[in-house]
Amino acid sequence: MKLTTLLPLRFNDGGEVPSEQINIILDELALKFGGCSGEGITKGQWLDPKDKTLYRDESRRVSVSCDNSLLWEARQTVMTIGKALGQRAMYFEVRDYDGVQILEVPASEG
Repeated sequence: MKLTTLLPLRFNDGGEVPSEQINIILDELALKFGGCSGEGITKGQWLDPKDKTLYRDESRRVSVSCDNSLLWEARQTVMTIGKALGQRAMYFEVRDYDGVQILEVPASEG
């Protein structure tokens, strides 16, 4: 499966998330799921359904491809990231639940 999440570059109070903290999150994703890919910076808005606050965000889009048996662990990991970044919600998208494979390429002989 392929999952995508958005790592906010600012906390809800407007302060910048340190790049070191983002790098630690990316390293943890790579170690836990065997790799991750940065897909660039994206801008968006999110309306909190509880209090109708509109948040304008700039985030780093990150994807992870892993075995579909890791769906629950991936969800929990994104929730943990959200807590660490003080977020009220986190974007979490799953695609190709049965379609993504990581192909190991055998070493060349000779």
